Amino acid sequence: MTNIIIPRKEILVPIGLNFGMKGFFRIRTINKFSGKCRIDTGFFPNTILNSGRNIMADTDFWMTWCQVGTNDVFPELLEDRQNETALGGWIDGTNDITSTTNGQSGVAPYYGWKRRVYRFPVGDIGGKNLSEVGVGWGETGSTLISRAPILDPVSHTPTTITPLSDEILEVSYELRYYAPTVDVTTPSVVLDGITYDTVTKACRVTDSVWSSSIGNRIGVLPSSLLWDAWDGAIGTVLTTPNGNQADCDTNGQYNSAYSANSYEMQVNCPTGSTGWNLGAGIRCIRIRTTAGEYQTSFTANPGGATIPKSIAYTMLMSWTLSWAEKV
Repeated sequence: MTNIIIPRKEILVPIGLNFGMKGFFRIRTINKFSGKCRIDTGFFPNTILNSGRNIMADTDFWMTWCQVGTNDVFPELLEDRQNETALGGWIDGTNDITSTTNGQSGVAPYYGWKRRVYRFPVGDIGGKNLSEVGVGWGETGSTLISRAPILDPVSHTPTTITPLSDEILEVSYELRYYAPTVDVTTPSVVLDGITYDTVTKACRVTDSVWSSSIGNRIGVLPSSLLWDAWDGAIGTVLTTPNGNQADCDTNGQYNSAYSANSYEMQVNCPTGSTGWNLGAGIRCIRIRTTAGEYQTSFTANPGGATIPKSIAYTMLMSWTLSWAEKV
């Protein structure tokens, strides 16, 4: 028997998929008998911790616990606040999540959001002074993705609240993934000695793909139908690329190993000999991740040609997905 080796061609797009994140807390105290709310802080922003940005690339379920504490001392500099990992004066933690909702902004700036509501049992922290709050993947210790001072709803300055013995403490946390607003036009990439200029932008920013996977590991969302090639021009941030479309023929998408404190992940998509085959060649590829969809166009320079793809070879394409706190 003769083994037929089908060669693989590889393209690496080292930058391009960049999104921002921002979180918001809301704290309420609710009487267990009347259901009336006595304290309502409204939503206020928090700091995304570096420990949180690391865990997001390593595991799922990193938004499953809420913690509250008494410490009202916070570093002045943002970078110092981001380096914190735990509450300063831990009191209690809960993983009692009473609701989870998600959605998308319909207008710019575009973002997907997921909101969880945590409840502390009646009497657990009655009479205790609370001045800090956090969300993460554990009940205690250095397990937080976020930490924030509790803010007064009027002055927006740090404050202390004291739940009563007959009150439920309810904490809502909303995390948003913001789609990039600027097209990335670098770098150029080389395949078979031909240089291709690239343009990368967000894709379908009002679709649930931007919100449904918040709280899960950042990286690929494997599906051959969602990593597809197109022969037409790149779309807007609200649409997919244009023209004819061809699917990838494998569900083998994968993340490369994550490097701690890099806050970026290389996501990879291999396709076989029957995938991404378009008579007019590949002009764009749509990429789907747990942090939204993106699209990249390829234009030969000079000449403007597309990338040729046929059953004569397989391909591997890689992108670098990065995330930072939106300011």
